[in-house]
Amino acid sequence: AKMPFWSRGDSEPAAPAEQSFSDSSGSFESGPDMSSGGTAGLGGGEMQQFALQMRQQMMVQQVINNLSDKAFEKCMTSRPGDSLSGKEAVCVHATVNKWLDTNEFLMGRLQKKQQAQAGQQTFA
Repeated sequence: AKMPFWSRGDSEPAAPAEQSFSDSSGSFESGPDMSSGGTAGLGGGEMQQFALQMRQQMMVQQVINNLSDKAFEKCMTSRPGDSLSGKEAVCVHATVNKWLDTNEFLMGRLQKKQQAQAGQQTFA
């Protein structure tokens, strides 16, 4: 199993990223507090909302893991040490930014296509 490039293998927590990649159009906040009793107090709609939030969190985590793996494979040319070299840090930054830019472009195109289809259905 591949480990993300920020994993250290010891109990020392990794430093938080300086840049926030949060999206203002959506939220991936935690759902209801499940630490004391599970989902027994949730109604049908709340349960569906919680399930949707959990799926969204899992998808975000999967994207982060895949991006980490790609950046590690592309940028780590030598044995990983305690910190990234300048060249490695620049490479990881460029890889992440390229992915974010591509994702933003594709989402914009998809949104325009959906709006165009909705406009055609309105006039049909």
